[in-house]
Amino acid sequence: MNSGSGYKTKQRQAILDYLIQNKEKHVTVSKISDYLESDGNHVGVTTIYRHLDKLLEQGLVRKYTVDGTTSACFQYTDPDGCCSEHFHLKCEKCGKLYHLSCEHVSELCSHIYSEHGFRINLCRTVLYGVCENCISEEKGEISE
Repeated sequence: MNSGSGYKTKQRQAILDYLIQNKEKHVTVSKISDYLESDGNHVGVTTIYRHLDKLLEQGLVRKYTVDGTTSACFQYTDPDGCCSEHFHLKCEKCGKLYHLSCEHVSELCSHIYSEHGFRINLCRTVLYGVCENCISEEKGEISE
């Protein structure tokens, strides 16, 4: 059994490939399982969790609990990017995840820390709303 984190199995690679293809979204184990099954790769949920845990340890994946559910969501972490320096915006309509690098966000974090003694974990901070594309679509639907 390949239990070492250095092993690169076909299952691990298929999971990682799916996460990379969907790096702009939070994905659940259920979505990963459905994708693998539709691609002809039957991988048990326990195996998916085991691979995700290893990817978390390696810093290739982030884990979130979002959308008011108890199920965890996962997102690929670009090794060349740095998600610990910005907020994340998630569209409640299309599910797309946006990275918000903004001077005002840095000011907000500094204020909260200096005035309230609370340090925000930007890797786990997600603000919810509706993206510009979905707002445009809503306006289009209303005017028709």
